[in-house]
Amino acid sequence: MHPSSYDRMAEFCQDYLRDWKKKPLTIVDLGSCDYNGSYRPIFDHKPWRYIGADLAAGPNVDLVLRSPYTWHELRTGSVDVLVSGQTFEHTEFFWETMLEIARVLKPGGLCCIIAPASGNEHRFPLDCWRIFADGFRAVSRYAGLQVLHAHTHWAEPARYDWESNKWHDSILIARKGPESLREKVRNCWLRRLRRRFYPLPQNDESLIQVFFSGDGIHCEEASVIAGVEQGDWREVLLSLPRGAQAAPLRIDFMRTLPVIDISSVIVRSNSSDIFSAARPDEFASIVVTGDAERVPHPTWLRLRITGLDPQLILPRLEGIADDARLTIRLRLRIAREAAPNS
Repeated sequence: MHPSSYDRMAEFCQDYLRDWKKKPLTIVDLGSCDYNGSYRPIFDHKPWRYIGADLAAGPNVDLVLRSPYTWHELRTGSVDVLVSGQTFEHTEFFWETMLEIARVLKPGGLCCIIAPASGNEHRFPLDCWRIFADGFRAVSRYAGLQVLHAHTHWAEPARYDWESNKWHDSILIARKGPESLREKVRNCWLRRLRRRFYPLPQNDESLIQVFFSGDGIHCEEASVIAGVEQGDWREVLLSLPRGAQAAPLRIDFMRTLPVIDISSVIVRSNSSDIFSAARPDEFASIVVTGDAERVPHPTWLRLRITGLDPQLILPRLEGIADDARLTIRLRLRIAREAAPNS
């Protein structure tokens, strides 16, 4: 968490919750896991009840949500204040998150959301969006909340360093209006019908990132990414920019599950295959590193994932023409466990 984000959340507390200091409030911090700081010191004092909520256990997480878009752990109309910082940019369908925020807020309840309007790509494990003030106003109206304040901080105050200023945070402060009994029943049924007839994707998507290099140094700028749904065999084709080299190629897997099975890896230069692995003896030339372990298998390359950054390093491929167009084709399956009899 950068200092300017913390200060803006503290200003929200001072400006909007000043008159509620002695009232018991339930305050939920969405995306609360402590990575270089948290908002807990701002809100965690009696008679307030601060709840850090996130999708995985970790420091400053009191409540683990099983789903990012359906929070069965939080009752409708049970939260006085919901805050969130540096979370919406990592959320695929943040408008669905906004609907859940509207659901759990009490009538009259407040939310304060902070997200960057600029800054470099920073996957954790995804980095999907940059949001301006108008975007926050739009998603707030979509969820039926009253916008009290929306602003993008384009100024770069001297009291913050570039690592803090570069994000140019947008901030939304919104209030849930009163609901009649009829409106509560209608909104409840609308949510159910919407999820029934317009469901979100059933399977999560893993990311496959290929780093290309001519000198063995891999960096974010020299990489391409493809997404693949989890659960069944999939074909993935990644095209590298013209002139990309393979000295060597590195393949990273993000947002994955415990088991990855790979039945083939093919690297093609223009119209010719320059690397192919589809048998155990051919897979032996691929280095398994990072947070992955090779599991013996008679047919394909099986990986057990042990952390956030599993990697494969292909053999160094020399003699690629400067104007060559490389493509990488993989056939793989990403699953929670090894399939029986496979």
